[in-house]
Amino acid sequence: MRATLLANGEIGHDLLAVDWDSTPLGQPETWPRSLQNAVRILLTSRFSMWMAWGPDLTFFCNDAYRRDTLGAKYPWALGRPASEVWSEIWDDIGPRIDRVMTERVATWDESLLLFLERSGYVEETYHTFSYSPLADDEGNVEGMLCVVKEDTEQVIAARRMITLRDLGSRAQSDLTEADTIASACRHLGENGLSVPFGLVYLFDDDRRTARLVGTSLVPAGHPMAAPRLSVADPAAVWPVAELVAGRSSTVDDLPSRFADVPTGGWKEPALQAFCVPLAQNAQSSPYGFLVLGLNRYRPFDESYRVFAQLVAGQIAAAITDARTFEFERRRAEALAQLDQAKTDFFTNVSHEFRTPLTLLLGPAEDALADQSDPLSPGQRERVEVIHRNGQRLLRLVNSLLDFSRLEAGRSQPEFTEVVLDRYTSELVSMFDSAMQSAGLTLATDVEPLEAPVWVDPDHWAKIVLNLLSNALKFTFEGGVSVTLRQQADHVVLSVSDTGIGIPDAELEHLFERFHRVHGAQSRSYEGSGIGLALVSELAAVHGGEVQAESKVGEGTTFTVRIPLQGRASDGPTADSPGHSLNAQEQSRGFVLEAQRWVDGESQHRGSRALADTVGADAERPRVLVVDDNADMRHYMAGLLAAEYEVQTASDGVEALRAAFRRPPDLVVTDVMMPHLDGFGLLHALNDDPRTVGVPVLMVSARGGEDGTIEGLEAGADDYLVKPFAARELLARVRVNLELDRVRRTRRVLEHSQTLLDQAQRLAKVGSWEADLDADVLLASPELQRIMGRTQDQIDELGLDRLMRQVVHPDDLPLVLNALQGKDSEGNSVDDQLITYETRLADGSGGYRLAHVRAEVVIDDGSGRRLLRGSLQDVTEQRDAELALAASTAREEASAREHAIADELQRSLLPERDFELEHLDVATYYRAGVEGTQVGGDWYDIIDMGAGRTALVVGDVMGRGVRAAAVMGQLRSGVRAFAKMGVRPAEVLEHLDSMVQDLGADHIVTCVYAVFDSTDQTLTLANAGHLPPLLVVPGEPALRLGGSAAPPLGTGVFGIEPQTVRLQPDAIVTFYTDGLVERRGRDLDDGIDAVARELERLREIPLGELPERLVAAGMPEGPDDDVALLIARVNAQPFAAGITHRFRTGELAAASARRLVEHHLSEWGVDDDAVHDVVLMASELVTNAMVHGRSPIDLLLRSNGTQIILEVQDRGAYRPRRMSPSEDDERGRGLHIVAQLADQWGSRSTTNGKSVWATRSLG
Repeated sequence: MRATLLANGEIGHDLLAVDWDSTPLGQPETWPRSLQNAVRILLTSRFSMWMAWGPDLTFFCNDAYRRDTLGAKYPWALGRPASEVWSEIWDDIGPRIDRVMTERVATWDESLLLFLERSGYVEETYHTFSYSPLADDEGNVEGMLCVVKEDTEQVIAARRMITLRDLGSRAQSDLTEADTIASACRHLGENGLSVPFGLVYLFDDDRRTARLVGTSLVPAGHPMAAPRLSVADPAAVWPVAELVAGRSSTVDDLPSRFADVPTGGWKEPALQAFCVPLAQNAQSSPYGFLVLGLNRYRPFDESYRVFAQLVAGQIAAAITDARTFEFERRRAEALAQLDQAKTDFFTNVSHEFRTPLTLLLGPAEDALADQSDPLSPGQRERVEVIHRNGQRLLRLVNSLLDFSRLEAGRSQPEFTEVVLDRYTSELVSMFDSAMQSAGLTLATDVEPLEAPVWVDPDHWAKIVLNLLSNALKFTFEGGVSVTLRQQADHVVLSVSDTGIGIPDAELEHLFERFHRVHGAQSRSYEGSGIGLALVSELAAVHGGEVQAESKVGEGTTFTVRIPLQGRASDGPTADSPGHSLNAQEQSRGFVLEAQRWVDGESQHRGSRALADTVGADAERPRVLVVDDNADMRHYMAGLLAAEYEVQTASDGVEALRAAFRRPPDLVVTDVMMPHLDGFGLLHALNDDPRTVGVPVLMVSARGGEDGTIEGLEAGADDYLVKPFAARELLARVRVNLELDRVRRTRRVLEHSQTLLDQAQRLAKVGSWEADLDADVLLASPELQRIMGRTQDQIDELGLDRLMRQVVHPDDLPLVLNALQGKDSEGNSVDDQLITYETRLADGSGGYRLAHVRAEVVIDDGSGRRLLRGSLQDVTEQRDAELALAASTAREEASAREHAIADELQRSLLPERDFELEHLDVATYYRAGVEGTQVGGDWYDIIDMGAGRTALVVGDVMGRGVRAAAVMGQLRSGVRAFAKMGVRPAEVLEHLDSMVQDLGADHIVTCVYAVFDSTDQTLTLANAGHLPPLLVVPGEPALRLGGSAAPPLGTGVFGIEPQTVRLQPDAIVTFYTDGLVERRGRDLDDGIDAVARELERLREIPLGELPERLVAAGMPEGPDDDVALLIARVNAQPFAAGITHRFRTGELAAASARRLVEHHLSEWGVDDDAVHDVVLMASELVTNAMVHGRSPIDLLLRSNGTQIILEVQDRGAYRPRRMSPSEDDERGRGLHIVAQLADQWGSRSTTNGKSVWATRSLG
């Protein structure tokens, strides 16, 4: 058993440490097997368990139980009687254990509340556990096993969650602040276990006092529930000062502070309280605080604190919602009161308007109808305007009265039976003329109804006429259709148009009073915004409704549905004269206004045309008058026409077109207009350079300071409120035109001054005026800058002191004389121009040269002698003259250097004086140093005779004349070695020695190639140079040369040459790195690019190919020397030829003569040429047999124009001079050859040497 205990960690060791001898169980070794097995099972289980064994129920537990439940009682509890270990709960668990021990039946308890003392205080805990009996070896029950799971956290968390849920689910009735707080306190009281008591305080507006507004489980009048608490009172029962600052606080030892502390759901009082601020959010100031009693049987840990804060948050949110609801309720009531007051005001004002309107319209109608004393045409026109606009105002007043009565429920409709189909047709027909004038169709489709309809005729007329007026106002093309149908027990009126349509977002607001669709195109911007709202109210009075369907750009349909309230009536019907008269009276105002929209447009078109042709005067200012009301437009134009040329426009768009076409001097515009209002017109004028600056006088019915400020801040020059007097309009126009004239004149002057200052600044010319009778100098801004003095500083110094400060001492006498109007000798020069140059201090210790011109003038007003003049800073001019002279000298020197370089270049680069029969050659050279024609890159073409041509390209690293000088020496060496017949590899090895002799700082690369036209082979050697490119028809470009040897000058030897056979039209390109090397590009990429261009351009004339390659590879021009040599094979190999080999001992000379003579005769060669060639062959073969080594090869070729004879042997090659005499070694034979041949020579071959000679035919 001891081993088992040792194997179970700390608890096993602690069990071994128990004094088992003092227990009934004795040492572990003596324990019965059943006990050992039970202990072993207990210790090895990871589930929380404890057990008791023996007569004293000795206590055992495992590590899980120790950790989860036992707490501070470990390890004291090990080995003690269970009744001692759990003495505080033995009354609860003792009977359960007894039952297990006696009845051998297991128990089960779920979430049983047990008050444990395991943490230093009585703790509320919950456990789910089972007690099971344990038998000894004989089967007798000697103990019990408890398997337990603690549920404390889950039970308490669920309890708290219910409280938070209840606080969050606020009832609809909890609308006021008091109701909300009472409900919250009620929910807190339902969880007296977690919140033994609660108090809610709210701060007064001054935040100096907190008042109690709610309690939970606290008796009324309890000391802790003080009705009011002062923030400044340090003895307050709760820490108010902390809470008003937004800081939570815990209050301890409540029983010592208060008597009879509430117990909540427990028997004992709470010991602590947690005070937490109530705020809308964490950043806002608290508007109260919450006091929560804390459960004395649970620790106030983080989870408890979070729960308390969540409770406070829920209550704070509920109070915020209640306050918001209360605010919105009061606001709605205030708005309703305001709305009612506005309605009452409209009603009263409308009533008050009727009396003066009657007195206006009555006399106006009498005057218009008076035949005995008729009005003059001018007066009649004025009275008609008064009458027309009075009628419009009366209709607006009546509409406002109707609407206010309907809204207030004071309208009493006079229902009567009306033959609605006829009555509706009559109303619609009133609009025929207006629709036709507007160019619209008016279609009426009214079906006869089964019976008269019970309606108010006046209200029905207003419904129909408002809808027709609205359709005409917003329809410009197409037409309007009206239908009337009976559908079941309803009458349905539909008014459809093909107008501008209504956006979907506006449809839901369409029938709201005073609502207008912003920016909608219409015939007039005028209107009160209550027409459709009135239609909706009138339809509702009839028990019906109105609906609208619309699509932007296609049109709108308004549908009115009213029920057939058919009931008997003794009243009149639509057939009676009363209804007809009513219809005419109702429609007259609508039709007159609609006709005015249409007539106003046509009248405006006529008046606009008239304004463009009549009264046009270039001397009179042009005024553009803009207003959508024809009467107002005509009125203002008439007032202004006497003094100004007037043009009119009916809206902002039309005004903008007129202003752009011919900008006016002033714009007078209304603010509220269709299409483009006055503010939009103002911004458009100011945004366009053609009209920016044109003054704008805004005219608006919106009076008051706000309207004026808005207009002026928008950029208007003036703001005139309607109604206005004629003299006020004329005065405003006159003043604004004059102000604009002044502004324009000032701008011209300022612009002229700006131009003058700019011109002086750019030319460095200052102007000045000196008073010869006073010590005064006036200087222009540029002169002030030149002298480094401001005008104030000049005035303070005075003229004499200023000159002594800024003028060079040596020039001062001359300047002082000039300022007195005298020459250098002191003679007066009043009638002469004074000119001199002087040096002025520049403020940095140096001087600048100034050229001065001045003249004496007499001031007409005062008679004073003034000296006026100009001063120009010519320092840069003189420096430029000196620089120009130096530049001219440099250019002359450069020209001389250029001529020398040009001559040097011509001397260095080859000038070919021979023709190549088998090759076409094109070359290109350009130096990388700008302004010179020489560099280190070179090419050469060398005729080697016997159909052989050397092609050379080289590069001396560096630029300019130094590199060219080295290149010239190397080129001369190459030509010398070529003439000596040295093989390509040996030529480069000889050049390597030359480069080493020239100096160690030179890096030289070279490709040397020999083309042999007899067999069309190209043999080349490469010393550090870029590979030549071979382009053959139908094949990709090929790099030649294999692996290049190191550059020359590094001890080059053992160069491996390459030999390739070239077919006709093959192109070989030799080049230097200037053609392919670019910064940031790989060298191989550059070579590949040139190869692709060669493949693409192969067919063009060879002479164009170099320039095209350079242009493609270097579009921005070369930045390094470039040498380019391109050769194209232009013929087939020799048409006729033989090769014969002789051995030592043969009669070689005789055989050679016979062989050559035979073949030449077969080729048709003339006898003289045959004789010469035979003789040369004999001599050359003889020399080879005598001085060379066998075998000896004779090669004979003919291309039809010349014979090439070549004799090769295996002897050593020694270069020799090309003009032998008879006294030389082997002189006689070579002398004969030299006399007979056109050309002759010798060269080194792979196996020996070769001597060749050519003889032309014909």
